[in-house]
Amino acid sequence: MKVRGRWRSMGRDLLLALLGLGLALGLGLASGQAFAAKPAEPPASFESLTTGLEKREGLFTVYSDVQSGKAYLALPPEQLNHNYLLVSTLESGIGDAGLYRGRPLNNFLFQFRDAPANQLQVVVPNTTLGEGSRQGWQQRLRAGSFSDSVVTAVKVASVDPASGAKLVDLSDLLITRDLADLDSSLGWGIGDYSQSAELSQLDQLALFPDNLEIGATLAFTQDGAGSDPLAALLGLSLRGLADARGFNLQIRYSLSALPTDNAYRPRQAAEQVGYFETAFRNPVQPGQSGAFTRYIHRWHLEKQHPEQAMSPPKQPIVFWIENTVPPAYRESIKAGVLLWNEAFEQAGFENAIEVKTMPDDAQWDPADVRYNVIRWTDTIRPNFLGMGPSRTNPLTGEILDADIILDASIARWLERSYQWTGLDLTPQTQAYLQLCGQPAQGWYLQWAALQAGGEAGLQQAQAHLRESNAAASHEAHGRCAAYAGEQQMAFGALALAAVDSANLSATQLETYVHQSLVWLVAHEVGHTLGLRHNFVGSQLLPPDQLHDPQVTRAQGLVSSVMDYTPPNIAPPGTEQGDFFSTRLGPYDIWAIDYGYRAVPSSLTRREEHRTLRQITAQSEAPELAYASDEDTFDGIDPEANAWDLSSDPMQFAVWQLENAQSIWGRLGRLSVNRGEGYGSLRQRVDLVFNHFERNTMTLANYVGGQRFRRLDPWASSTQTPLAPIPAEKQRQALAVLNQRVFAPDAFQFSARLLNQLPPDRWERWGGSFTGAQLDYPIYDRVLQVQSLTLSNLMSASRLARVRDAEFKTDEPDALTLPELFESLHQGIWAELITEKETVPELSSLRRGLQRQHLNILANLALRRSFADALSAQSFPDFMGVVTTLGAPEDARVLARYQLRNLGDEVDTALRRYRGQLPVTTEAHLEDLLARIDRILEAPLLGA
Repeated sequence: MKVRGRWRSMGRDLLLALLGLGLALGLGLASGQAFAAKPAEPPASFESLTTGLEKREGLFTVYSDVQSGKAYLALPPEQLNHNYLLVSTLESGIGDAGLYRGRPLNNFLFQFRDAPANQLQVVVPNTTLGEGSRQGWQQRLRAGSFSDSVVTAVKVASVDPASGAKLVDLSDLLITRDLADLDSSLGWGIGDYSQSAELSQLDQLALFPDNLEIGATLAFTQDGAGSDPLAALLGLSLRGLADARGFNLQIRYSLSALPTDNAYRPRQAAEQVGYFETAFRNPVQPGQSGAFTRYIHRWHLEKQHPEQAMSPPKQPIVFWIENTVPPAYRESIKAGVLLWNEAFEQAGFENAIEVKTMPDDAQWDPADVRYNVIRWTDTIRPNFLGMGPSRTNPLTGEILDADIILDASIARWLERSYQWTGLDLTPQTQAYLQLCGQPAQGWYLQWAALQAGGEAGLQQAQAHLRESNAAASHEAHGRCAAYAGEQQMAFGALALAAVDSANLSATQLETYVHQSLVWLVAHEVGHTLGLRHNFVGSQLLPPDQLHDPQVTRAQGLVSSVMDYTPPNIAPPGTEQGDFFSTRLGPYDIWAIDYGYRAVPSSLTRREEHRTLRQITAQSEAPELAYASDEDTFDGIDPEANAWDLSSDPMQFAVWQLENAQSIWGRLGRLSVNRGEGYGSLRQRVDLVFNHFERNTMTLANYVGGQRFRRLDPWASSTQTPLAPIPAEKQRQALAVLNQRVFAPDAFQFSARLLNQLPPDRWERWGGSFTGAQLDYPIYDRVLQVQSLTLSNLMSASRLARVRDAEFKTDEPDALTLPELFESLHQGIWAELITEKETVPELSSLRRGLQRQHLNILANLALRRSFADALSAQSFPDFMGVVTTLGAPEDARVLARYQLRNLGDEVDTALRRYRGQLPVTTEAHLEDLLARIDRILEAPLLGA
């Protein structure tokens, strides 16, 4: 009664309040009056506020005293409603959780606008709707349909009576109100820390004609609010702090003017050439077919001598090597940058890019937007090998500034030879990151959350996957790319040492380090020139030419350095060639030609477009194929993939499986460097497992695979954008997987090696010793590789593609669902299918694989749902359920058919060998038979 009375009382009060509000609104409307803003306190007098402050002039006028941290920005009327660019950079970090020095944060266009109550609004214009010329009706339609974004408002501290300039407190604008929106861009690294405005301050100011540079030290203290669920689940806590109660970050803010009247001409994007782009929604008008205008991101290069076919630019693109880069690597870095001059020569520019070294006594800061700097950072747990961000004019796509960040960890990975540090992470993090770039990654997060926190933990992880913002997604992608890259570099050095000789020679190591740095820097410079990834860029050469230096030095090892390419390690018995490409590929040169070819200003837009079409018309050439990140997400195209090589990625993957088996056979006590323990040997065994598993995924993607190419329908008459992988190639992939992953003897390890694999028992930073079990879990490790490969092959999406293949190919013998099911059946149950004179004996690994295959068939036959996954006892079992969700009905029928036949085969084997079988084998077969009977008798879910 008390609760009900309370709600009745609250309802009465609310009703009275609403009636009062309605009366007030009625009176206001009747009298024709509008709501008046609350009178604001008048600003302080200009003289009292600026006395004792230094007046500094440049792009803006600033009154400041750096010692006290006071700084006021003076904005005269002509600087209001004017576009400026804000760029924020993490100038110093903590070497962990994505908080790395030099990391770019938010950058966006903004304006200061007058607001009531002695305030100025900071507004982000809605540039996605375009800023070009419009007719009056279009302007009115846009203004009434879409809003700009008011991100904050700041109090006007004073007004200059002479100029009318309004003064705003820069500390209030940047620190208190967080104009740069650091909360979103710093991501989960902040965790349960919050910024302390009292302990933060501005500490640097530098004014120039076109930009204002501001340095700030932001203090963060622990507030106990709870960290990001993903970070908490995976144990991604901050380990580099001297004291966990707080830390400082130095932020560089750059406020700059946008170039105007500089003769820059935006260039239209083409789908066949991979550039980052700025897109505008076109105004609605009759007769227009395109909904968007897309401009590529590129630098403003102009010829000194426009009349000449080859000319130096008026202003070259200059990169500075930061003075923190170890001198031993500077020449390799410089070589990687200058590779791109060959491409600019094709576009008509001589020496378009220059490289200089930042003096030790330089008076400028690397974060200054006037300088493009190759920076060096050190981290505890890196989430990138290199990073090549750039800042662009959001109205035109013109690149204004770019920095490249290299992580010092790459030197450790390379120089210390196959010393892989991945297992410094928690076991949960290891498993999660091992699946990077695979569909299983998101599923693993949900499985781990389910194990850690039950269904509540699962819901939390699912919410994180749905709601993670762009910064968190970028963070996760970067961490995955770094993890995979770290493995590739480490595996390359390990393979050289293990396959070629007992110790990696100094000459080989020097070449390996140099070529890897040249490739890495060239890749990141490509990003700063506007280019996106190209994951078919590794397919230039056939496998038999990968290690022919005469070919690779003349043509390049790859068609594009914008691919993620692994070290080119020769298989056993082949002489080693180049480890990485030492020159650009044909796609790189072609793409730069499209983006930077000088077009006479006298040409109309239509004439320019015709010139560019002549370049894109060449896109059907195999060496000019392009596929970027989004083309790799669903695993449809086995040729659009990271970390593969050659025009036959299947053959390259087979070589990697051979390399892995060879290295396992050579690892032992003598593989440990002096000063290391057996834990490092365990890391190397895990490293090889991860490499092996990644290449099995490449092979699996051939089954039901389709090649995808970006083609212009008006320029391509002989090709289609999608083409099924030939059936013979799919059968070859299945045969390899049956032989090297599912066969009884696919994995062979010496007992001595397995008894040399305890984990490190050192205390870790900020926690206890590693949670890995003391002995090596060889059964679980092998079964995980087999199970994930099998789940991949029998996933619902793959089965649907195999089902649909008969409609998409003219081949009379397309790979069908029955053939796929039977091929796996023949490989996994071989001991029971053929009558043998000897009694079959099934190892524990064999029994585990057969149970997993039976589980997947049962999931298909019974049409199990996600709810069934909640009771899974292991991650492979969990994957066996979730990957079959939504499978085609034909697959369900075939699974039931195969289960019945399998039951007959198991029953026959038990009758034939009764009393002769090892007890574990006989018990296994009896259990299989009982389970099959129960499955066939069970009701179909959702029927």
